[in-house]
Amino acid sequence: MRPVNRYPSVDYLHRAARKKLPKFSYDYVDGGSGSGVGLDRNRAALDEVTLIPRYITDWKSVEIEVELFGQKYSRPFGIAPMGLASLQHPKAELKFARAGRKANIPTSLSTACTVDIEDFGAIAAENGWFQLYPPKSEEINDDLIDRAYNSGFKALFVTVDVPARGWRPRDMYNGLALPPRITAESLLNSAIRPTWSLNTLLNGIPHFKTLGRYSDKKSMRGMAEFVGEQLGQMVTTDRLKRIRDKWKGPLIIKGVMHRDDAVKAVEMGYDGILVSNHGGRQMDAAPAPVEVLPDIVEAVGHKTTLMVDSGFSSGLDIVRGLALGAKFVFCGRAFMWGISALGERGVDHVVDLLTDELTLALTQIGCPDINELNSSWLEKT
Repeated sequence: MRPVNRYPSVDYLHRAARKKLPKFSYDYVDGGSGSGVGLDRNRAALDEVTLIPRYITDWKSVEIEVELFGQKYSRPFGIAPMGLASLQHPKAELKFARAGRKANIPTSLSTACTVDIEDFGAIAAENGWFQLYPPKSEEINDDLIDRAYNSGFKALFVTVDVPARGWRPRDMYNGLALPPRITAESLLNSAIRPTWSLNTLLNGIPHFKTLGRYSDKKSMRGMAEFVGEQLGQMVTTDRLKRIRDKWKGPLIIKGVMHRDDAVKAVEMGYDGILVSNHGGRQMDAAPAPVEVLPDIVEAVGHKTTLMVDSGFSSGLDIVRGLALGAKFVFCGRAFMWGISALGERGVDHVVDLLTDELTLALTQIGCPDINELNSSWLEKT
């Protein structure tokens, strides 16, 4: 039975997750960079997007299937890559993979994952997309690409918006680290969340399984230090071109917020662009992706596949993003709240919620086919 009455929106799952997760785990997902201005701006900018309905039209069944890079997906949204997902729920990434495969939507795996690429790929199959944080070592970079390709991943994200780790005060205050730092406060936070604590103990403390294998230090702390040394640097044009030559499938650049970067991505042969401010987790003064999306659409929308993420938490939000010119929307926190509140069935529930809200929104504005949605449904300013 679907838990739709108890959790009729992602907001309800968000509140439930807060009651189930220890503070350091909840804050890691919920928080943004700096004072959280950018995080709030993502939400406010989406709320500002107004849709004008058309009621007199010839109706047919609502169509929400889309095609990306030659593959058909059942919905115009997917599961965004999220690092340290198992800090919220054991083996969360594998459960995302199962739900995404079942729903036939793209499901992304972060380089900062807590499972092996190969295990995720075996479940997600061609619904799997891998998010590459290009490490300092080109040898490791190439091996990660090979592993993703050999594991059957359909597409590759190359993340460029983390030249340095974002300033995240909530994580800093909580002393968030892998393995978790044992303090009186962290013990108390865990003790008052017994279900989370028991599940974590039974499944083992999460660590960076995919990247950790390259570390000479095999302790969890040693692997975490190694990951910190490898990730977080500027991604040069030469590196981006080299990755284009290496990866033989659809290639998307993730983290673009300026039309000039979008133009350069197209010139380098990238097949798609994900307009993103990293969910408000990197630079507090950045605009919301939906604020810059129309400019990027104008610059390269006819030359590449444009996608968007950051702050999308409902089917109506997805319709807003698509009307602004994106071909596809990725959601992250929404799925994290689902799995944190209800486990694996929570991921299925979020898929259903977004699908129902999306279908209703299309019906309400008089657009029976998601592929016909465009800026003509937007309020003109």
